[in-house]
Amino acid sequence: MIYPYGETLLSHLYPGSQHSSPCLEPAVTTFEQRLSLPSHHRAKVIWRLDAGFGGDDNVDWLLARNYQVLVKGHSNRRAAKLAQQVKRWLPVRTDKSVGRVQTPVSFSRPVHTFVMRHQTRQGWKYSYLFSSLNLQSLPTVVLYEQRGGAETEIRADKSGLALSKRRKHKRDAQEVWIILTDMVHNYLAWLTVNIFKDSPLANYGLLRVSRDLLRTPGYIEMKEDQLLSVKLLKTSPHAADLVACLERFWE
Repeated sequence: MIYPYGETLLSHLYPGSQHSSPCLEPAVTTFEQRLSLPSHHRAKVIWRLDAGFGGDDNVDWLLARNYQVLVKGHSNRRAAKLAQQVKRWLPVRTDKSVGRVQTPVSFSRPVHTFVMRHQTRQGWKYSYLFSSLNLQSLPTVVLYEQRGGAETEIRADKSGLALSKRRKHKRDAQEVWIILTDMVHNYLAWLTVNIFKDSPLANYGLLRVSRDLLRTPGYIEMKEDQLLSVKLLKTSPHAADLVACLERFWE
């Protein structure tokens, strides 16, 4: 789980063969505990989930806890059947359309069901969304597709922090490594928000920060655990911007 400003809230370690669906309830309950989330605030939280979490039982569990949901259903067979019920397709892009149908199952709260189709070389491919939000077809699809920020952060951890290349043979050791990676991720997120803000470096992602900025040659001067100076190689392409950010931060 990742905050809008880029910090990781929690990471759980599971075997590689673990299906996503059983992981939802532990993740949500941990989320509630970490944030001390009062039950009356749940109606303001939207869970945007991909098809791996999109079983009917998971959707109904979230609805029963008074959360808002925007979930991609997991059944390809159901998606194809629902597509036959669409009376009007609205274009999202040139290769993608959306239509609204009756919800095929009964949940503890009312939800809207939207069918999406996109063109492939083999023809149309279908999927569907369950939504408890009072939005029309196009805004619903746009909001769902914005969930990709978390996936981008995970890919950045795997490449920028070498998470996928450093694997431990013991479960506990691997979990410690993941926790350390989360700590580094959050420190870099803090760095971006607090030091690089309103600078040419503000839009750098975790990969570019770790690969380009943190590898800028230079040295620091310390005395009795106090930072006295930072000197960077002038010919480095990011040195001037980094120095400007640091000077502004320590003013």
